[in-house]
Amino acid sequence: AHVEAESSENCIGLVKLMGRYSGFIAMYATLASRDVDCCLIPESPFYLEGKGGLFEYMEKRLKENGHMVIVIAEGAGQELLTESLDEKDASGNKLLKDVGLWMSHKIKEHFAKQKKMSINLKYIDPTYMIRAIPSNAADNVYCTLLAQSAVHGAMAGFTGFTVGLVNG
Repeated sequence: AHVEAESSENCIGLVKLMGRYSGFIAMYATLASRDVDCCLIPESPFYLEGKGGLFEYMEKRLKENGHMVIVIAEGAGQELLTESLDEKDASGNKLLKDVGLWMSHKIKEHFAKQKKMSINLKYIDPTYMIRAIPSNAADNVYCTLLAQSAVHGAMAGFTGFTVGLVNG
């Protein structure tokens, strides 16, 4: 998203990631990339308009840098969407409105109304790409290590434990 945002003047890269109730994936992706200007997660409410709002920050960032990247978790900002769904999916989870498309529309609407600057918005929803990428050698080795450690612990008589990488 950073490359796309950087390639055009006043360009905003908006990336929607998984995270219905928790912004864990969005926050870790933000920290890992080091190119994200704003990360919106369900645990931290935000507002769009007014002093200290997202739009004010976006205008400031675009003036300073000429581009920006926003990562939004799918559960973030659901309270801002006027239409809420009472339906449930096959798993029994409440269906959420698509906050990424909504946010994309709101950003375009705001900048069109302001007429201070024209923007270019790149919306990226990599949900299926993330799930469809085959594992690499490091993934395979790590999963093998976790599986072997879990079996070793169970065979040693341990219960109620978790295996994982520590200080690695």
